[in-house]
Amino acid sequence: MPELSIVIPVFNGEKYVQMCYEGIASQSFKDWEAIFVDDGSKDNSPAILDKIAEQDERVAVIHKENGGTATARNAGLNVATGKYITFLDCDDEIKEDMYEKMVSLMNSTQADMGVCGFYYKLEKENNGESETTYLEEKYYPSSVYKTPEEIKEHLVDMWDSDLLSNVWNKLYRMDLIREENLRYRDGHVYTEDRVFNRQFIENCNSIAFTNECLYYYVRERVGSTTEKYRDDSFIIRNKEYNEFTAHYKKLGIWDNKSREYTSREFIERIAGCIENVFHAGKNLTTKQKYDSIKSMVQHPDTREAIKYARCRSKKMRVFVLPIRWNWTPGAYLMGYTIYTIRSKNPVLFHKLKSAR
Repeated sequence: MPELSIVIPVFNGEKYVQMCYEGIASQSFKDWEAIFVDDGSKDNSPAILDKIAEQDERVAVIHKENGGTATARNAGLNVATGKYITFLDCDDEIKEDMYEKMVSLMNSTQADMGVCGFYYKLEKENNGESETTYLEEKYYPSSVYKTPEEIKEHLVDMWDSDLLSNVWNKLYRMDLIREENLRYRDGHVYTEDRVFNRQFIENCNSIAFTNECLYYYVRERVGSTTEKYRDDSFIIRNKEYNEFTAHYKKLGIWDNKSREYTSREFIERIAGCIENVFHAGKNLTTKQKYDSIKSMVQHPDTREAIKYARCRSKKMRVFVLPIRWNWTPGAYLMGYTIYTIRSKNPVLFHKLKSAR
C-alpha cells in the first residue's frame, strides 16, 4: 500500500499528460501511486497514458466513457489504495517537493486534511511555447485545528481565503473517505471541488495548513471553459449559495459572519454570471441578454443576499451598485464593462479580480 494515491482525470490532454507524469515522477517523495483516469478522450491521450503505465508500475490507467471530472475522480477513488489521497489536474504544475512536504504535514499533525497555498497562473502561447503572463499567491497562515469545534470557529475565514475552494492543493485521509463513503457529486460544474470539500469537512476532526505555495493552478488559457458562455451559470451559483447556507446551518454556525460571507460570495459570483452573458455573442440578442440579466438582478435570493453582502474593495462595491439598486440597465453596463476588460486585457482583469 503506497502512502499517497494521486488521481488525475484526463480528457483530451495529449499536450499535457507526459509533462504531468514527469512532474509526479520527479517528486522528492517516492511512495506514491498515480491513477490516470482517461475520461473518454478523443485524442492521443489514451495511448500516451498506456505507454507510461507500461514503463512505470506505480502508474495505473483507467479508460472510461466521458462523464466529466466528478465521475473521473470517483473512478480513481474507487481503486485508490493509499493512506492519503490527492487530486491533480493534468494541465497544472506542482513543485518538486510538494508531496514530500504535504505528507510530512499530515504525518506530523495527524490531520484528516492537509492544505497548502498555491499560485494562480495565466498563460498564453508565444511561438509554440507557453508564457506566464500573471502569477498570484494564495495562502492561509500555517495552523492546525485539532477538533471540530476549532474548525467551526475558523471555518468562515478558511473559506473566505479561497484555500478550500479546490481539491488539488490538499491531501485527504483515505480511511475517512472510505468510512463515510465520500464521493464527488456529479452535475456540479465549476463547484464539484467545493461540494466535495464541504462533505469532507462536515465529517472530519482536524485540518492542517501550511502557508507554503506548492501548486501552480493555470487559471486561464485561450479556449478554456472559463471563457465560454454557459446559459446555466446563474443556476449553478444560486444552487451553490443555498448549499453553503445549508452547510453552515448543518454545522451550527449560521450567524452574521457566515451569512455575510455567503451573501458576498454569491453577489460577487453574480457579477461574473452577468459578465458571462456577453460571452454568448450573437447567439443571444440584446433583449435576451438584458432579460437574462434582469432575471438575475431581481431573483429573490439576489435581493436577500444583497442586504448582507459587504464587498471589501471599492472596485467591487462600485461594480455591485446596480445589483444593490435593483437597476438592470446599470447591471448590463457593468457586465459589458467586465467582459470588455477580460477580452482585451486578461491580465488586468485578473489583477482586478484578485483585489476584490
